[in-house]
Amino acid sequence: MELKDYVRIIVKRGWIIVLAAAITVIAAFVVSRVQTPIYRATIYLNVFPGRLDWGLQQTIKGVMRNFAGTITSRTTALEVLNRLNLDLTPEELSSKITVRPIESDLLIQVDADDYDPLIARDIVQTTAEVFVEEADKLMQDQDRADRVEVSIRDYALPGKLHRPNWKINVLAGGVFGVLIGVVVIFVLSYLEADIIRTSRELESYTGLAVLGLIPAVESSAGKRKSRAIPS
Repeated sequence: MELKDYVRIIVKRGWIIVLAAAITVIAAFVVSRVQTPIYRATIYLNVFPGRLDWGLQQTIKGVMRNFAGTITSRTTALEVLNRLNLDLTPEELSSKITVRPIESDLLIQVDADDYDPLIARDIVQTTAEVFVEEADKLMQDQDRADRVEVSIRDYALPGKLHRPNWKINVLAGGVFGVLIGVVVIFVLSYLEADIIRTSRELESYTGLAVLGLIPAVESSAGKRKSRAIPS
């Protein structure tokens, strides 16, 4: 088939694509609306070397990964629960927290997810405070020049909607619907590939020239059909 044949098929049955896209868009929107929203609060921790030394900075980048594990540890979670009086287990609290070291900027990003934006804020803020206090205790025995200073860059704000993101879901649903529609169109075209409708198709299929058409008997709807006669 030539490119124009594909275009003709898509244009002829374009309503299938439109219908499939409409169904998937509506479905994605409805699913997004019925899902329970999850809010995410974020806080950043500065990680400063005690002196401007390249070697110490490289050491800090390695230590930051250890810091990430400490932030999500059970010990940290227990202290956070004690301060906030949340009805959660340490494991449940830790599962709400994600940590991402940003080594290029000597930052640690801490995120907390919850159904309540204010609780998400309290969790991430308290987690950061507990960790900074613990890091300060660990550094007390170090020479000041060799210390790694950890501080909170700014206070956390109430969580913002993290998921579901209905705009992205609707867009993805529309794209998926278009793909489904295209597949359905070409499947139908494949199933009808052996049906000859025009004299040009007959000539192409048989390699014979069409000499004339035999008129068909008029149907009950008043329409006439014809048959091609190959040479």
